Amino acid sequence: MYAGIVDWPWWGYVLVTLGLTHVTIAAVTIFLHRQQAHRALELHPLVAHFFRLWLWLTTGMVTREWAAIHRKHHARCETAEDPHSPQVHG
Repeated sequence: MYAGIVDWPWWGYVLVTLGLTHVTIAAVTIFLHRQQAHRALELHPLVAHFFRLWLWLTTGMVTREWAAIHRKHHARCETAEDPHSPQVHG
């Protein structure tokens, strides 16, 4: 039975979906959080550009905006100005 662009078994689609999701999570953790927001590591420019492009294509996140909001979160943690505070914003 033909199920899409490629003819894989059901578990092939599951593995590809998990793999693509894993790349996105790694991009957020390594690139956005560690490199851009905290400057805790330096990535090769090709790796950084790949992560930036990947996140833009898969999530629409803008690197500069994400890093700015995350820095604001750390600077104003658990106050009324914290953009991620569950106590203020529910």
